Amino acid sequence: MKLQPAVKKETTHIAVGTAAGVAVMLAVFALIGRADWGVVVSGLLGGVLAVANFLLLGVTVQRVANQSDEGRGRKMMQFSYNMRMLLLVLWLILAVAVPFFNWVAAMIPLLLPRLTIAVMQLTGHYKKDGPEPGEAPEEQKGE
Repeated sequence: MKLQPAVKKETTHIAVGTAAGVAVMLAVFALIGRADWGVVVSGLLGGVLAVANFLLLGVTVQRVANQSDEGRGRKMMQFSYNMRMLLLVLWLILAVAVPFFNWVAAMIPLLLPRLTIAVMQLTGHYKKDGPEPGEAPEEQKGE
């Protein structure tokens, strides 16, 4: 299956936002004197998993959009969600259980894709496709 341009574009946005967030997080850890290799590795692995989670979501949505059977599409989405969440929970369990990892540095990157989307919405990178509430559609504006 070929990745659609929209999935590539949005995953790139998320990857850039997540990388920036991880860099800020690592800088904060360094400023408070808590930076070590465990923090760095935890942050980087958490960032990779966060972006992979978003990419897998995009791939699943792309596959479901090509499905003709709505019920099968719903099952595919639910299965994908369950497996992606299981992967993230297993990562967090590993980060807590293994003393080398820092669980805070492992968890924060998992929140960064959502933060990236919120920042993009606030800065106008994502706009509604339809008219604002109470506004006439484009074809009716000049009438």
